[in-house]
Amino acid sequence: MTPDQKRQYDTAIDQSLSRAQASLAGVANRTLNNDQQRLVAQIRNIMQQAQTSRSSDLPGAKSLAQRAEVLAKDLAGSFR
Repeated sequence: MTPDQKRQYDTAIDQSLSRAQASLAGVANRTLNNDQQRLVAQIRNIMQQAQTSRSSDLPGAKSLAQRAEVLAKDLAGSFR
């Protein structure tokens, strides 16, 4: 992997994780039911996995970060 490709993966991972975190922050003061609480825990777990795996598997980390972003966005959207 070239340095430029690595930089692109890192940027994409950072952006997805940032958007996922922003979506979670948007629901932080909401009353969550049990399913929503489990989903928040799952999203946080996926985010942690993305951070952990980025040093050894950038494509996998990017995929995890994107998954966390989509799940968090869907959760936040369920309150609109």
